[in-house]
Amino acid sequence: MGKYDSLGRYLGEQKKLKTLGFGMVEEILGFPLPMSARTHRPWWANDETHVQAVDGWVSVGWKVKSVNLAREIVTFQKFMHEPKRITPTLQRESQEITAKKLTPRAFEDFARFHMSTFFKKELTPRKKEGWAKLFDMVSDDYQIVGDAKYMSMVQGKRLPSAKFSVIAEHVWMLEKIDAIIKFLVFGNDKRVPEEWLKRYGKFAHSVKFFFLAEDGNLIRLN
Repeated sequence: MGKYDSLGRYLGEQKKLKTLGFGMVEEILGFPLPMSARTHRPWWANDETHVQAVDGWVSVGWKVKSVNLAREIVTFQKFMHEPKRITPTLQRESQEITAKKLTPRAFEDFARFHMSTFFKKELTPRKKEGWAKLFDMVSDDYQIVGDAKYMSMVQGKRLPSAKFSVIAEHVWMLEKIDAIIKFLVFGNDKRVPEEWLKRYGKFAHSVKFFFLAEDGNLIRLN
């Protein structure tokens, strides 16, 4: 879980507009805000390079409308657009996949349905000019971008160095994309992304890691 996820969960239960004092924000988070939050307006920017913005409000559909540093208050506003409905075709495809044994290719479709449901936006394969590759899951406004990885340990127990390199490559590519939400969703063996995060997680500054089980249970890993 992210450091600022508790603020995101709180906002997710609110209506369209919410004004909080900095003290209340700290109470929700369970720790003091950094000094920069009290002295620099950019700390509150709706910027995908800021972990507090992505985990604290942007990923749950909110943005900072205004900040008054002198009075130590911040006003959050829910995005005005309505999430796109998941199409019956996409839902039917996912149901057909779960009836069969997952394969790397089938997992991509399976993940696409569940991540579309999670983000409340239909995600499809897309490639934008300037991107290094076509990504598996992209929103129509290009603000949510992700890829699916179905991986296992070598012979069920050894670290997969080649697969670690693939993960690192995708993290590097996603970090360079100007999207608000960037993620990798893994299937098959949860140990692969967990072990990668233990060793190299500091390089995934704005990329969210998820694990999607065969029963559809989605777990945030970082």
